[in-house]
Amino acid sequence: MKYKLQAFFSGRNGFDDLGRTLMWGALILMIVSTLLGLELLYLVSLAMFIYVYVRAFSRNLSKCQAQNGKFLSWKQFQKQRFQQRKTHRFYRCPKCKTYLRVPKGKGKISITCRCCGEKFVKKT
Repeated sequence: MKYKLQAFFSGRNGFDDLGRTLMWGALILMIVSTLLGLELLYLVSLAMFIYVYVRAFSRNLSKCQAQNGKFLSWKQFQKQRFQQRKTHRFYRCPKCKTYLRVPKGKGKISITCRCCGEKFVKKT
């Protein structure tokens, strides 16, 4: 049986980090929708379950791996941002939407975007 399952999943995406996160989110939504009696939330969680299994059985490995890579980079950015929350502030450039990190406690400063050169003033 184990061999047949391995043979079935060869060449398929399987359950990666994005799939596991979506699966847990769908499970939590389903429990909340059951407790509150919200049918729309239940349908959303069911759609999430279906999407997770479609991704797991997909043979389009490059697309699924690209999605998972974007998710992992976003997750790493959020983890880094959380670790530096006491010493730095994060701002988005109003022009190019790049995240900029500046030290806290400097008062009002002029921030120059390293990508587009846009200058804007923020309080740190």
